Amino acid sequence: MIVENQEQRAYWNECLSRHWGPEGVGSVVYGRQFNMWRYRVREKVFLRVLRLLGVRPDSLSVLDVGCGTGFYLEQWQAFGVKSLTGLDISDWVVEQLAHVYPNVALYRADISSADHLLKRGAFDVVSAMDVLVHIVDDAAYLNALKNLHNSLTAGGYLIYSDSFFHGTDKQHLNYWKGRSLSFVTSAMQDTGFEIIARVPMSVLMAAPTDTSRRELYENIWEKAMAPVRRRGWIGFLAGMFLYPLELFLVTILKESPAIEIMVCRKQP
Repeated sequence: MIVENQEQRAYWNECLSRHWGPEGVGSVVYGRQFNMWRYRVREKVFLRVLRLLGVRPDSLSVLDVGCGTGFYLEQWQAFGVKSLTGLDISDWVVEQLAHVYPNVALYRADISSADHLLKRGAFDVVSAMDVLVHIVDDAAYLNALKNLHNSLTAGGYLIYSDSFFHGTDKQHLNYWKGRSLSFVTSAMQDTGFEIIARVPMSVLMAAPTDTSRRELYENIWEKAMAPVRRRGWIGFLAGMFLYPLELFLVTILKESPAIEIMVCRKQP
């Protein structure tokens, strides 16, 4: 039995109560202004992925896992889905979102141990954007996939974002773990998912962690981003400059050296 991660629960309660904005769910060190531009790109990519599914929005029952500040709840509502449910590990998140989204069913739980909350076959689509990467324990990660799989209808879709390294895994403390594409592919197959698409979500506006010389290119990127850490207006200008180029790159590239969206389908 997987026990709820109380350390993660406390972290997100504290982080989002202090940073209730795109920087809280994005990257705090780069500030609100730069993260606002990053999420503008995410909105475009996410809606493009939804259109690729070729489904009628008004027929969909959707679960958004790790709903954070509600960014993807807003995208799902704009897409026009039939019903929408949100789940987050943070008490603070659920309390805040209840005021903003009164028509969304909201639950507080850790997805890696939340099987008792998720009704089997209840959802046509589940989104988990920038969420599973924060489950650093592999057993908990696999249990989260199992819970998500059980909550989907036959043929339902899981949409989530991660780094999907062609090389080895990378972990940062007990907060973040990027897994190899081979591990993820095997985990999806064992759980009962079919991977149907993988598209870039960020190329230049996130660290290039999936490269043959990972440490070198990450260091170069971090040095280039140092001014953004110091001043919000620099972050705004950097984001404004990178935004059109980022949109172009996520459209034309088949893979990203940074962050991608994977679409999986529950096998009937």
